[in-house]
Amino acid sequence: MRLFNFFIYFMVMMLYTVPLWAHGVVGKRFFPASLVVDDPLPADEMTLVAPSYTKGHDEKELSLGFGLQKLLTPNIALSIEGEYLSVNPNQGNREKGFSNPEIGLTYALIRSPEREFIASTAMSYEPGGVGSSSVAEELSRIVPAFLFGKGLGDLPDHLSYLRPLAFTGRVGLSVPIGKSDHHAEESDSTPEYGLVIEYSIPYLQSFVKDVGIPRPFSTMFPIIEFTYGGHHADKGAGFLHPGIIWAGKYVELGIEANIPVHNKSGEDVGVTGLIHLFLDDIIGLSQR
Repeated sequence: MRLFNFFIYFMVMMLYTVPLWAHGVVGKRFFPASLVVDDPLPADEMTLVAPSYTKGHDEKELSLGFGLQKLLTPNIALSIEGEYLSVNPNQGNREKGFSNPEIGLTYALIRSPEREFIASTAMSYEPGGVGSSSVAEELSRIVPAFLFGKGLGDLPDHLSYLRPLAFTGRVGLSVPIGKSDHHAEESDSTPEYGLVIEYSIPYLQSFVKDVGIPRPFSTMFPIIEFTYGGHHADKGAGFLHPGIIWAGKYVELGIEANIPVHNKSGEDVGVTGLIHLFLDDIIGLSQR
């Protein structure tokens, strides 16, 4: 409960620190917040809830993620994320509780509006033993990462219908601080990879050709994500996440399947959802 109260207090304080800046835009390209792979743009935004369900060989896991990112400068953002887990093993009792929080900084190194390109670095810290002992790791971790985003709006005219395509990605390394006497696997450094391919229907309608797609479909983004690695229950696992994102002015909604790509990743298809808020527009509306 103390962890939850700290999270709420931290979010409220962050909302009133510095001026707000536009979210998710590089040149003409709007990059929506992806559901699984961190996006590379520092922004004022909140993940209200991100539910996810997966079924492995030995257990079923339901998680409810939440988080907040707040700009400190136009290129630097501070974030905090949390997660409530319910793990139901095939044998044994169900375990549930909050995982360790994750506090991070993201810095946009390069922005090229003409090329619809952004490159960022990030560093996150996960203090060990803060969450519920039944589901949280005892070791602290740091995770340096490189992130990028690239829209294809600079393609030639004969490839104009490919211009709405965009890619984002993340490469990180999860490094434990110290060694665990009880869980040897927590002492390993593990790589984390993520790649996102998305097609922007708003970009198609606005900058390629208005093909008459009506609302709400005209603000959708067909998307597929690929993830591999991690230091929690998904260590060494790989998944494909095909889905759809709908983005309005103030809120983004998304849903994806979690499809295991090899035997280690699990047996059945799971699902991930997202309710995401654009705080800069919401607070700007309230100040009018």
